Amino acid sequence: MLDNQITLLNETTLKCLNEADEINIIKSFAQIGIKVLAADFGFVWLNSLESKELKLVYKSPHTPYTPQNPKEDGRNYKVIKNFLPDYVTKVKKRNDQYDVSSHMKSFVIIPLGYKKRAYGSMVFCFKKEEPFLEDKKSLCVFLGNSTAQTLTINRLIATEIETQKRVIALKEVSRLLNEEKIKTEFIANTTHELRTPLAIIQGNVHLAMLRLDRDAKIPKSVLRAIDHEVVYLSGIISDLSILISKEGKFKHDVVRENVNLNLLIKRVIKRCETLADKKNISIKLHKMPEVTLNGDATYLTKMLVNLISNSIIYGNKKGRTEVIVKKIKKNIIITVSDNGIGISKGDLPHIFKRFYRVDIFHNSGGNSIGLGLAIVKWIAEI
Repeated sequence: MLDNQITLLNETTLKCLNEADEINIIKSFAQIGIKVLAADFGFVWLNSLESKELKLVYKSPHTPYTPQNPKEDGRNYKVIKNFLPDYVTKVKKRNDQYDVSSHMKSFVIIPLGYKKRAYGSMVFCFKKEEPFLEDKKSLCVFLGNSTAQTLTINRLIATEIETQKRVIALKEVSRLLNEEKIKTEFIANTTHELRTPLAIIQGNVHLAMLRLDRDAKIPKSVLRAIDHEVVYLSGIISDLSILISKEGKFKHDVVRENVNLNLLIKRVIKRCETLADKKNISIKLHKMPEVTLNGDATYLTKMLVNLISNSIIYGNKKGRTEVIVKKIKKNIIITVSDNGIGISKGDLPHIFKRFYRVDIFHNSGGNSIGLGLAIVKWIAEI
């Protein structure tokens, strides 16, 4: 008989290990407790993660009265403190609010505790006198231990989940602060970069207006200067639009088609030759396989122009830039190299950041604002 009752308790433990709601765990053990102990009704007092105060969390449907909150020096708290059940075989009449003699003849208070963790107590009541023989006492101890062990696992999991939530929340706060910092730096850098061309345009417009007041003729050099700065500004705004807009927007703008990479690279090199000639730099395209890839010709062109022009801007006079294309299985590897002054190891991790420039070592002649490689990275990734 005892074996069958312990089997029922073990089955309840296994079922409750998958239960996330602590009250449902208490309810399951209280109901099985009434069954295996042959009690008439029962209820459970429980504390919480935040407080040691006992609160009524469950009472069986046939409980004939509302239990009074336990006194701190009363039986329930003593049972929990001592980790030992309190068996009352004969209930005596009391002349106070705690008198329960009209509802039961016997009861047992079972502590819910495991390895110094105290959770509360279960109270099982009997309308007839219960002698509490050894088998029933063993069941009471087993029931209390099983309930407490299950609660321990449940609360450890709950604590771990809360810890993970806090960690995630802290990470999110850190991410938002970092994002705000990046935004602030981005706005500051953008303002700085736009200020110069706008000042040049404003100066040239002012100069043109002075000329108009005198001879009504505007020198072409003034208009060329304004046009040059407008083109420069348009390039900055185009690059900024890609980098600060929602990435999905530009991904939808990508037009995928079969692109002849050989022709595309040759066109890009032709465009860059004028810039290379100014520094007497030669551009060599190594023999390449016939390659067709599925991509956006406009973005691929922009990516290669940025790489090759970057190589020329930071290259040595009378130097060289080399372009090598290899096809390895389904991958296409494009290498742009030069014999220029290079980039230090300390700067390498940062070269794809927006506005990052190594001006101490590199002199771009004022033609770079540090967006080129950020654009290259973005295009390569999409």
